[in-house]
Amino acid sequence: MKLRHQLALSAFAVFALIFSGSGLTLIEISARLRQQDQIDALIAQNRAIDGMLSSAAALMAFTPSSFSPQRQLQNQLEKILADSALETGVRILDEEGRIMADSGFPEIDDDQMETPQNDQIWMKIKNTAAGPVLISAHVLPLNDTRLIIQSSADLGALRRNVQNQLGLFFFINLAAYAVYWLALIVVSRRLTQPVEQLAEGERQIAGGRWSQRVPVSGAQELKTLAENFNRMAETVEQKVAELETENQEKEIFINNLSHEMKTPLTSILGYTQLLRRTKMSPQDAEQALDIIESEARRMERLSSRLMQLIVAARPLSECSAAALDSFIEQAVLRLKPALREKSLRLCVECEPLTVLIDEELMQAALRNVLDNAVKASQPQTLITIEAKTTETGWQITVRDEGCGIQDPHPERMLQPFVMEDQARSRKHHGAGLGLALTQRIVQAHGGMVEIDSQPGHGTEVRFVFPPETLAADAKAEASQTKARMGKSEQDKEKTHEEQ
Repeated sequence: MKLRHQLALSAFAVFALIFSGSGLTLIEISARLRQQDQIDALIAQNRAIDGMLSSAAALMAFTPSSFSPQRQLQNQLEKILADSALETGVRILDEEGRIMADSGFPEIDDDQMETPQNDQIWMKIKNTAAGPVLISAHVLPLNDTRLIIQSSADLGALRRNVQNQLGLFFFINLAAYAVYWLALIVVSRRLTQPVEQLAEGERQIAGGRWSQRVPVSGAQELKTLAENFNRMAETVEQKVAELETENQEKEIFINNLSHEMKTPLTSILGYTQLLRRTKMSPQDAEQALDIIESEARRMERLSSRLMQLIVAARPLSECSAAALDSFIEQAVLRLKPALREKSLRLCVECEPLTVLIDEELMQAALRNVLDNAVKASQPQTLITIEAKTTETGWQITVRDEGCGIQDPHPERMLQPFVMEDQARSRKHHGAGLGLALTQRIVQAHGGMVEIDSQPGHGTEVRFVFPPETLAADAKAEASQTKARMGKSEQDKEKTHEEQ
């Protein structure tokens, strides 16, 4: 059963119980009050009759009559009942139960009547052919005799009135139930609509529609629940997108790795079989062995780069303080033979900074970028290395004047096995892992790699690091530099305004 139906049924049951119980209770209280009014009226009438009978008895004592006292009393009783405008039936009996006067008293078996004692008032409801009747009886001492005064009040009208009220209340109940049920259906649907939307959103997300969101509506608690659900769905969507991207990258990585491994293995196996099955001249055999050795070394370098990628992906165990100028100088020393071979010029601009880095990994990252700059540069061109503080930390920039990157999205070069020039990379035994490794190393230090390139005008690669990787004294120097830069900008603006 749906939640809105459960809410509607529960509210309807409570309403029906309260409404019906209250109505029936009110009808019962009203009937009891009316019955009590009739009892009070009957008692008041009895007192009036007692007063009239007492007055008549006193008058009889001073009025001579030819009738016997018993007959004279009976005549007075009949006269009093006839002259009184009584709304109820009255019957007067003597001590022996003989009827002395009667005015509309209902026919009731004497066996059902009881004789009250002294000043007690006997009262009871009796059922007659005409309907229920309220009977009262009491004893009235009068002169030398005791009279039994019996009075009756018709309760049929009261009962019919109660029955009419019950019938009317039944139809009112039906109408109220119908209206209330329709209102409950509408209200419960509006109240539970946000919950049903949440459930539908959950089903959609469970079915793979990660972009599904639910509208924020309803009570404040439901709005909060919907907002939290949407935040959760957004987080799940992001995580799923990241996992899908990661899986795609892994698939591409594995396919490229398989290709990179297959190419040298094919050459090695081919030349090995050729050496075994064919008689070759020493010169040809030497050439085949050179190719086998070259391809084997290429596989060795590939496996080494893969291991470096795995190591770079792990969190850094410990970073040490290093002088940035000495660090760059070590990388340049290794690069000098290649620079002389291609007659390249090198310009190094380095601020005296102390940085917190893993020197071995960062040497590998910087050498990868410098190797790419040398390979892409033409003879007699310039390679620039610049290290300085910035407003957001510090950075190392490597700039060349080579052929540049043709791809309109040069950041793709940071992905594994992505190469700008396949032929040139194969010539230099590259596998497209250098920049990917560089990015992993820089990211492990909390930084990022940025690439700007224009075809035919060279490439600029920047390692951008946060201020946390600066030593304490370097941070102070960076803050001063930032303050000087800010002041310089303000002076420029002031000069511009004065002009």
